[in-house]
Amino acid sequence: MKRMQTFARLPDALRNASPNDWARTRRGGAPCDSFLEGPCIDPAGNFWCVDISNGRVLRLTTDGPWQVVHAYDGWPTGMKLAADGSALIADNRLGLLRLEPAEGRITVLADCFEGRPLHGPNDLTLSSRGDIYFTDQGDSDLVRPYGRVLRYTAQGALELVVDGLPSPNGIVLSPDERMLYVAVTQANAIWRVTLATDGRIGKTGHAIQLSGSRGGGPDGIAFDGRGNLHVCHALAGCVKVFDRLGEPVGRIDTAEGLIPTNLVVSGPQRDRVFVTEAETGTVQTFMLDDIDTGAWHG
Repeated sequence: MKRMQTFARLPDALRNASPNDWARTRRGGAPCDSFLEGPCIDPAGNFWCVDISNGRVLRLTTDGPWQVVHAYDGWPTGMKLAADGSALIADNRLGLLRLEPAEGRITVLADCFEGRPLHGPNDLTLSSRGDIYFTDQGDSDLVRPYGRVLRYTAQGALELVVDGLPSPNGIVLSPDERMLYVAVTQANAIWRVTLATDGRIGKTGHAIQLSGSRGGGPDGIAFDGRGNLHVCHALAGCVKVFDRLGEPVGRIDTAEGLIPTNLVVSGPQRDRVFVTEAETGTVQTFMLDDIDTGAWHG
């Protein structure tokens, strides 16, 4: 079985296992010195991610140490870098946010829908039209399937895309933006939502059923340069890969730890993958050619 390689490790100086609200709420009070998510690569090749447990946006430059770009009283769970240099953040506690790193200024784009607070955003994806699709997960699960996907339009309107999901998590648009894929963690599945060219919502369906994991499920998802969908399978310690038809074509195990949370595809050919692994506080990497496409069929 092929494995990732450890690319970088969060240094001890940036780890903090002190009790905090996130650990008490999301981990039953268990100590947690960091919980990395939301990986991004900026135009200069620097690696960015968030640390949920300590409310931080982090950056690892191509030729230097880890840096704390911004720290605040929130639970940043997903992040994407916008073309204007701002960071768009799905914050499980505060809502959909925009961070301007140079000024350290945070703007709340959305923290309620139809007069009620959001359940708790988890991840987001950006369209070429300037729309932000994000999952509003909260504590939804199979017996409380109230999770949903919302769209924050380029014009600043907040719209419902789909609801009734048991723990919507990672989210990504297909390369042609005709389909929206959602990792539904507690169903251990990937769902899809059909989108019309004008943005109207079509049918929602079940695309991929996963199996396994020690209490987790699919987390971050992303398409590579070959059109394959990569799925971080949290608490299964691997990334699973599916082709355009949703058929399994490969997997690659983590170098260490069992909680790959999210991933970003990089490189001129979109053939290098960086993965945040939360159990060990590491960033791991692999090339598309590293995937063993013949050893896994389920």
